Amino acid sequence: MKTVRRLLRGPALRAARGSKLDPFRPLITKLVCEDQWTAVLVLQEIRALGYTGGYSVLKEFVRTLRPKAVRRPHLRFETGPGEQGQVDLSPYEVLLAGAPVEVVCFSFVLGFSRWQYLHFFRHADVHAVCYGHVLAFEEAGGIPGEILYDRMKQVVLESHRHRVVLHPLFAALSSHYGFRVVPLAPGYKEGKGKVENPFRYVEGNFLLSHRREGFQDLEELNEKALAWLRTTAWVRCHGTTREVPAERLAGERHHLGPLPPQGFEAAQVEERLVGDDFCVAWETNRYSVPPAFAGHSALVRVLDGKLTVVIGGQAVTEHTLRETRHKRYILPEHEAQFRERSTSRHVLREQFLRLGPAARDFQEGLIAEHGGAAGYHISRILSLAHRVGAPRVAEALRHAVRYGAFDYTAVARIVEGKTDQPLVVPAPAGPLPQHLHEYLRGVGEHQRPLRDYQRFLETLGEESDRGQ
Repeated sequence: MKTVRRLLRGPALRAARGSKLDPFRPLITKLVCEDQWTAVLVLQEIRALGYTGGYSVLKEFVRTLRPKAVRRPHLRFETGPGEQGQVDLSPYEVLLAGAPVEVVCFSFVLGFSRWQYLHFFRHADVHAVCYGHVLAFEEAGGIPGEILYDRMKQVVLESHRHRVVLHPLFAALSSHYGFRVVPLAPGYKEGKGKVENPFRYVEGNFLLSHRREGFQDLEELNEKALAWLRTTAWVRCHGTTREVPAERLAGERHHLGPLPPQGFEAAQVEERLVGDDFCVAWETNRYSVPPAFAGHSALVRVLDGKLTVVIGGQAVTEHTLRETRHKRYILPEHEAQFRERSTSRHVLREQFLRLGPAARDFQEGLIAEHGGAAGYHISRILSLAHRVGAPRVAEALRHAVRYGAFDYTAVARIVEGKTDQPLVVPAPAGPLPQHLHEYLRGVGEHQRPLRDYQRFLETLGEESDRGQ
């Protein structure tokens, strides 16, 4: 009888006593009805504000705030491990660097384990969809026997009564990985409910929890999406299977097809010529490469918002694709390289090394002794070579290196002191420019003491006497 009386009085007593939820009901109503928050996110919010009650009572209250959805009845079907995957796309608006931006979410779900992979793109063309498959297969560690799709244009180009025509790039993807493409009949969205239903979870949990602060860029969005999958989606108890997707994947992975040795090239790749402005063109914009590659043929690889330039089989630079038009984008390191190559000092030193093997040793000694003034001496020596000939100056450089005389005056005196003797010297490494004076710039007078040159000429005279 006591139990009966307690049960009969229970609701009234509880009503009089109130609920821990009562102080938060106005906030909960706003979050659910206006902001479209899920019960899980509401629980996190009100617990941060001091709520100490349970989740069940909150969920019951949230249920009263939402209208009941009308659902079309359909049969649920299950597939064995490794048999089937499902793929779909869903558009969202997110904050990137504080501005609302339209993105597309690629979602891949394995039917048996309910393991899901996500990746966001700015534009979901066929290259993006194929790349999403590559990433999902690598993360899952294998390939299901078949994958279901609606008739998205990135997969199906034409639909006929008894067949479909696949996009050539997507057909190459399915052939490369060895899975069967199953396009569903138009309007039969229940056939791939395993991939469509999780979109509500993605929107109501992951994206909603980042709605206020947003993301810095698309790269950060994908990094946080992957972290959310690993810490939340893959380790939760799934509502249908009542098991953890990551644990079911561990068993399903043994039934997936193996990954091929080489990944599939999903990028858009085109050949380009690097212009004199050390840039390659893509659409209407131009993107820089190291200036040394001006005039080279290059392959431009565009994928996932990145432009990569490949020359000689090596990636030489990478840019973030811009959505502007008729702009030129120069990376700071490329501008610095261009400025270094375009200075007169660089041109002078490059031409100076053409004077022969001794030129490099002379140049090193010149820089060590005169520092920034080395350019003056190099320009004067090149002018001298232009007047009397490169072979004579090359021989003078050889003697100057031997005696450690690293300046223009020493070379000039050696040339003057040996004008009456035949010279046998190797030819310079290349011709000097026809208009060398255009490159030459003086930076001040720097001379050795006269006694050094006197001793130097006396030594040369003694060597000449011995030669006779």
